Amino acid sequence: MQKKLFTVPALLLTAVLVVGCNTSETKDSDAQKKEPSNTPTEQQQPASTDKTVDESQETPTSNETTEKSETNKNDNKDNAPKKEQEVIYKQKGQEKTEKATESKSVDQDFKMHQLSGFKLSQEEPGKDMLISNDNPDVFMRIESIDASQASYEDVKTSMSDYMNAVGEPSPLSTEDLAAFKDVKNIEGYVVNFEEDKEKVIGIVIEKDGLITKFTIHDNDELDLSDAMIKMAATISKK
Repeated sequence: MQKKLFTVPALLLTAVLVVGCNTSETKDSDAQKKEPSNTPTEQQQPASTDKTVDESQETPTSNETTEKSETNKNDNKDNAPKKEQEVIYKQKGQEKTEKATESKSVDQDFKMHQLSGFKLSQEEPGKDMLISNDNPDVFMRIESIDASQASYEDVKTSMSDYMNAVGEPSPLSTEDLAAFKDVKNIEGYVVNFEEDKEKVIGIVIEKDGLITKFTIHDNDELDLSDAMIKMAATISKK
């Protein structure tokens, strides 16, 4: 009787163990079905995506490169220092040396170096004025034209007529015009007004493909004729 009772519990225990094992195997099988398989294709996909993103961030497009290049070019142009040149002139018997900065005419095809005590501005089309900051009555009118569009003789005649209308002109000496270098043609006159202590100077030059007429109005108080002549001598084509 005791042998039979022992057999029944043993059978029940065996049945429980078998059921438990089957349940564990079933759970492991279900878990394997739910987990994604690590195939070679799926493993490479994220790496390829990351590489594409990095390249798009690091490599600028051709338009971006062009825009940056133009911006840098404009910045360099705006920040480029203006050309300077020393100008030596005499004022009231004293020799002075100052730096002159390159300036360009707005309307005419010339550039020149001007001293800080003057301002270059357009009087009207085809005429510029270099005016003293101390006295607007002291100035130099500049009229320049391409040599292919006019003759030197015609411009010289125009200057002579103006000087004769002002007063009695006297020719400027070679020494007075020594500042003008590498000119093809040059001629100049001066009219002195002793009572008013003023003077008018007219100069015509042909240089660098330009025919230019300078008309200087000065007085003894400032005596800037030599300074204006030295600035006029720096004129050249743009």
